[in-house]
Amino acid sequence: MKLLQILTFIGLWVLTLTAPEGELFSQNRFTPAEEVSRLWIEGSSNVNTFDCVANEYSGEAVVGQNGTEESDQEDQEVTLEVVINVNGFDCGKRKMNSDMKKALKADSYPNITFSYSRAELLNSNDVNQFIVEGDLTVAGVTREISFVAEGDVSENGEMRARGSKKIFMTDYGIEPPTGLLGLIKADDELTVHFDLTAKRI
Repeated sequence: MKLLQILTFIGLWVLTLTAPEGELFSQNRFTPAEEVSRLWIEGSSNVNTFDCVANEYSGEAVVGQNGTEESDQEDQEVTLEVVINVNGFDCGKRKMNSDMKKALKADSYPNITFSYSRAELLNSNDVNQFIVEGDLTVAGVTREISFVAEGDVSENGEMRARGSKKIFMTDYGIEPPTGLLGLIKADDELTVHFDLTAKRI
């Protein structure tokens, strides 16, 4: 079952910087549009490429209120954590699913988590662009990361956030998976992608 509670992390931050003045103080509830949201990993090996879709993930994010509508929206306190269930990855093939879960040490560390620290607005045009920072925990190893994300709010109030981040499995103590007695070996680099939409309620 796909889970997106309240809103995923980038979308909320986008809204704090793009919503009309004071709007967040009266309207800060959202529901995910699960049918159009995606979170997936792309990688490659010495023989092909692959992608693994995350089918089980949850997120909880809260935008704090500073008490007055005149407060700077960039000073809104944002707390969030996103959790991905490693056992929910679908790489399209049963053997690949098994190899990926084993490589990510799913039995010992069933979840990948991202805890948000801060974000900085790079530009605000038709599409807002941000640098986002936080802690990513994979296979029990936590590292600080940063990545660029884009977000926008449509006229009907739906928010969309999208971006990607390259990581190296060995940075998290993960041995890239192999197959066919070592003849096939996954590359160290993975790219995590997200394309998430949420609508106001």
